[in-house]
Amino acid sequence: MRRILTAVVGLPLLFAVIKVLPPAVFLVLVGAAVVLGCWEFFRLAESLGHRPHKILGALLSVAVACTFFFDSRVETTDILCAAALLVPLASLVRGRRGGGQLTAEFGAIACTYTAVMFIGLLMGYCLGLLGDGREMGRDLTVLLFWIVWLSDAAAFAVGSLLGRHKLAPGISPGKTVEGALGAIAVAIAAALVAKGWFFTRLGLGDALALGVLLGGAGMLGDLAESMLKRAATVKDSGWLFPGHGGMLDRADSLMFAAPVLFYYHKYFMAQG
Repeated sequence: MRRILTAVVGLPLLFAVIKVLPPAVFLVLVGAAVVLGCWEFFRLAESLGHRPHKILGALLSVAVACTFFFDSRVETTDILCAAALLVPLASLVRGRRGGGQLTAEFGAIACTYTAVMFIGLLMGYCLGLLGDGREMGRDLTVLLFWIVWLSDAAAFAVGSLLGRHKLAPGISPGKTVEGALGAIAVAIAAALVAKGWFFTRLGLGDALALGVLLGGAGMLGDLAESMLKRAATVKDSGWLFPGHGGMLDRADSLMFAAPVLFYYHKYFMAQG
């Protein structure tokens, strides 16, 4: 129930932020989400014995995400190149004494890179959808949260009530096939409601396709984060959201769905 209440409260607030307030407000929220997500990811890594470069990784992740928002000469690949240079340099400085320390730096580099790509890059697509705040960008961003959060709540509700067949017991024992089917069905319904409510330019075929694609991508993101938590033997990545856990628990589905919507709109949507 707390999971559903979080979605009920969060969606209207995000609707107001995205549709009414200046885009810079959403930028700040996404930036904060990236920092919190990185911190939670690094805590998971530390629980497995790794020593990621936490501050550097968080800064690079925010920088990568911001390249999707600012129209400047700094490209996403520029920041990724900086990460490719700076992260090993940080390990060189920290591991200059050699010995067993160098073995630990291998994991430190890998974990820091992963945070930049998994959190900074994927969350950046949320900012890429909004763009400069024109109506299409705002509608796309609301559509992302609308479909993903409703389908996520549906997966939990249907799985709790009707779930009998495990979806991926080795990764997330609580997820069921029935919950997954319920999530896809609600995602399609949510897309159709969006077409009749705030996104009237959305074609019927696009609404049906996006319901399936975003609902499916959201579940894959949820499973990917569940895999990380299971490896670290923790239930939640944090405690920020009642019924959901931490920022990664709340944003995992969005991180996989945002680039799917971004590229679907770029290459397939009739509205252009």
